[in-house]
Parts: sequence; structure tokens; C-alpha cells
Amino acid sequence: MNFKNTLELKQSQKLILTAQLKQSLAILNMSKLEVEEEIKKEAENNPMLEAEKNDEGIDWEKYIKNMELKSIKQDKNDIPYNSENNIDFENMIKNVNNLYEHLKEELKYFKLTSEEKKICNYIIDSLDEDGYFRLNDKNILRTLKISINEFEKCLNIVQQLDPPGIGARNLSECLILQLRKIDKLDTTIENIVINDLELIAKNKLKEISKKNKISIDKCKDVICLIKSLDPKPGLLYSNDKSIYIQPDVIIKKIEGSYCVYANEKDNYNLRINDFYKNIIKDSSDKDAEEFVKNKLNSAANLIKNIENRKSTILNIAQAIMEEQIEFIEKGEKYIKPLKMKDIAEKLNIHESTISRGVNGKYMLTPFGLYEFKYFFNTALETNVFCEAASSTSIKSEIKDIINNENKRKPLSDEAISKILKEQGVNIARRTVSKYREELGIASSSRRKEF
Repeated sequence: MNFKNTLELKQSQKLILTAQLKQSLAILNMSKLEVEEEIKKEAENNPMLEAEKNDEGIDWEKYIKNMELKSIKQDKNDIPYNSENNIDFENMIKNVNNLYEHLKEELKYFKLTSEEKKICNYIIDSLDEDGYFRLNDKNILRTLKISINEFEKCLNIVQQLDPPGIGARNLSECLILQLRKIDKLDTTIENIVINDLELIAKNKLKEISKKNKISIDKCKDVICLIKSLDPKPGLLYSNDKSIYIQPDVIIKKIEGSYCVYANEKDNYNLRINDFYKNIIKDSSDKDAEEFVKNKLNSAANLIKNIENRKSTILNIAQAIMEEQIEFIEKGEKYIKPLKMKDIAEKLNIHESTISRGVNGKYMLTPFGLYEFKYFFNTALETNVFCEAASSTSIKSEIKDIINNENKRKPLSDEAISKILKEQGVNIARRTVSKYREELGIASSSRRKEF
């Protein structure tokens, strides 16, 4: 073998992702809320950046003046406004107990020994967020060093607490506890709850009535009663906060034509802090000057990248609106087949940029709030003027057909496929089945009403 050390010169093209480009791509991919978090994070760590949230709509000075002119009506008597009577809203809090605090508060009304209280608190702390007791009984007996009788007694106490169904070890027990609380439990209902929940899910009324030797009407009443119960009672005291979606762009009809504009509500106004900017001119400390320059570049890049994100999203939204103008004017049934590649070619940018630009972004249209991705869908062949229909518009048609069907004789997927073919849409039964499942609609056997 011949090994030689030689110098070679090669010419090649490589894409080098700078820190600025990486940040630009990351910010474009972020949702509105994620961008807000990124701004907060940068503002906390970078003294060069000033971030002030838009607070539209309230003129506080005018509001306070109006308050001073008004009187507060109390007990049907007009009392002149007095600042001493004013309520400090900053000192007001909403008292929200979680499930565990609520149950322990209820437990105080039971006459318990210290040992029983200890066991009950342990059981409460072991409940999951749905209110179920999922732990193995033997492990608790071993951990607390108690007998099975002591455990059963304390579990029974916890199961008497509100909301009904708390402390159940499975779904059947949860439903039985609720039925017992409202005094609706009998032998037949208990047998159905214990043995036939799977049949209820499949809507097998005839099988349930035959198995339990009851009439169809009685069976229907029992199932309606069972379905009215709460399978997850613990969620009543869930402290989970709702996350509200904010549209990135809004489409409005102005003077007869539709316009797209950015949603500036709650956006941050970003600017460079002039105080630190002047340090570069006046400072003789090179380390301080270098620090300020780095922070200045970081702040400037963030502002630039957020402006680029806004511009890109607006351009994509404008292109989508132009392609889906029939949807904007008439609604869901008129949505056209559209690919990200079509928008990329129209805007002369890469498809991956479109993908990042639509990820987690929302558009407020005259027909409601839609995710950008909603407007991109596949095409299905139709016989109507040799046009193609979008998968989204077909789903809307399937939903309408099912909503208008005879609930006692619901349409099968094959029947829906035939109806669509009569309307000029060539769609297979399995495709109907797939779209129906994506819409969260049950099969015909489960939709049947007796």
C-alpha cells in the first residue's frame, strides 16, 4: 500500500447557517405565543432591548376622570364617589381549590381518629387528576402497615366525598358510586354497569336488553342514565388554564374587497435602549464596549427577524386568500385543493419556508378562525366540469350528509360513497370511512338511535 501526504485544493458549495439565520428560521417557525415568550426571555437578558406591550382600546386617563364624575349606587342610595371606598383590584385574588385541597377540606367534617385521617389523606394524595385511585391495594397495606379492613373503611370514607365518583378504582365503580349517590342503583343497572359498558359503547341495545331480560325502552332509559354520569369527576376541580388562540392575520372586507392585515393586538413594540447605545461612543472601557456591541447586535437581529416573520406570514396569508377566495366569500364547501408547493412557486420562495411560515399560525376569516394548514389539502377527482374537489370540502359534505340522515337508519360508508358519486364526486368507501374517522364521527352502528 502506498500512503502519501499531499495538499489538494477543492472547490465546493456549502450552506453555512449563521446564528442570525438559525434564529430567523426558528422565529418564523414559532407561534404567536412562542414569539412573545422569546421576546420576554431576550428582554430579561438584554438591557439593550426595550419591549412594551400594545395596550389598545383603553384611555386610562379618560376612564379615571369619568369614574370621578360618576356615583356608586349602593342599597338604592346614591353615594358620591370617594377614593377611600375604591377597591384595589391588585389585592383581589380568585380562590381556586384544587381537587386534593377540596377533598381534604371536606374530610374535616368527618369524625376520624388520627390514624384514619392519615390513611384518608394518603388515599386522597394518591388520586390521579381524573379522581381515580389507581394504586395497588397491597402496596398501600405494606407501606402504611395497616389491615385490609382499615384500608377499605378509609377508602369508603373518601368515596363519600364530593364530587360523586371520587376514589373509584375503575370506571364501573365510579359510575356505581354516582348512581348510589342519586339513589338510582338497582340490581339490573349494576349488572349492566359492571358487565356491559363495552356493549353500550357499541350501541348494542338489543343484545343488552336480551342479556338482562329487559325491554328495549327500559334498556334505552338505563343507557341514557349511565351516559349522563361523569366518567372523570376529578376534572371538575382541574386548575388547568385554557390557552386562547390568537390569530396572526385577519381578513376583512373593506369597501367591497377583502384585505389581509397583521393582528397587532397584544404585540410587543421593540426598540433599542438609547442610554446603552451612547455608552459605545463615550466609553473608554473596551470590555464594556464589546459587551454593549454584542447585546446591541443581538437586540437588532431579534427585531429584524420578527419583522421578517411578520412580512413572510402576511405574504403567505395574502397568497392563500387569493387562491382560496371562494372559501373567503362563500365558506368551507368552496375550499380548493392547494399545496404548499403552489404558494412557494407563487411567492418565489422555498417550500420549507412556507412550511415554517404556516406552522402554528392562525387566520381570522369571515367564517371563523382557521389554522393556515387547513387551507392546504389534497384533490379528489369529480365529474363536475372536470374539476377537482378538495379533501376538506368533501369532509364538509360527508358531515352534512350524516347530520341530515335518519338517525334510526343511519347511512353506511358505502351509502355515503354512492350519494357523493351521484353528486359527481368519485370517492371510495374506504376513503369515506377515513374522512369520517378524521371528523370524529362514529360508524353507522354506533350512530343508530332506537
